[in-house]
Amino acid sequence: MRIVVCIKQILDPETIKVSRSLQAIDERTARRIMNPPDRWALDTALRFKDEDPSLEVIAMSAGRSEAEDILREALALGCDRAILLSDPYIVNARAAGLAMVLAAAIKRLRNVQLVMTGYKALDTGSGTLGPRLAIELGGWPLLMNADQVRLESGGYVSGLQNADEKFYASTYPLPCVVTVLETPKHPRYPHGAEIMNAYRLRSVEVWSTAALGLDPATLPAPTTSRQMRLPPPREFGVIIEGSPQEAARNLIATLKARRII
Repeated sequence: MRIVVCIKQILDPETIKVSRSLQAIDERTARRIMNPPDRWALDTALRFKDEDPSLEVIAMSAGRSEAEDILREALALGCDRAILLSDPYIVNARAAGLAMVLAAAIKRLRNVQLVMTGYKALDTGSGTLGPRLAIELGGWPLLMNADQVRLESGGYVSGLQNADEKFYASTYPLPCVVTVLETPKHPRYPHGAEIMNAYRLRSVEVWSTAALGLDPATLPAPTTSRQMRLPPPREFGVIIEGSPQEAARNLIATLKARRII
């Protein structure tokens, strides 16, 4: 049985800077990381592999060549294979197009019974990949926003599904798509030696639209951003100190001086 975990590379929010003069994000000092919710999905899949070593866990990502870093991290964590979907058409694809490309790659692998991903992407706030994949894969069941995901005997997957601020126990037959919630328990860290081996001894497979048998003309047109518009710089207030009577007099004087009253 094969499990595919779709992971995404994003800019670390803590390292992003915004240039007001250019009205754009300055990526020069930003660090690229694995989308945190995807890390929980990957950890869940690897936990299944810990329980049943016969399972094959494959990490898959779409985008630029820089995304190889998170795929090698996935290899260091214990994945059996890592696949990067990349060419100029895939790099420019968005949402619907990426779902089509990922679904085509999953179909090419064959015998994939479980597809997992994070419940949303932190860079866009979007949580549409799971539902889109379920549709593109031919209407697979979707266990969405799930916690405590388990593989059940007889070819089922179960978990607590979050909806309307409540959790519902849900069970679906395989093949299935699952989007995983973050939990208080931190996912595993890769061992230092495994990180080195992931770069020295392991390889990341690179597939293009041609290898997937996709006609780029059939992909939805990519969306384009025009311009970022930033709000004006924040104005800081004035702290008026003193006793209540003194503060009141000073406040009134300040408001009169600014012709507010």
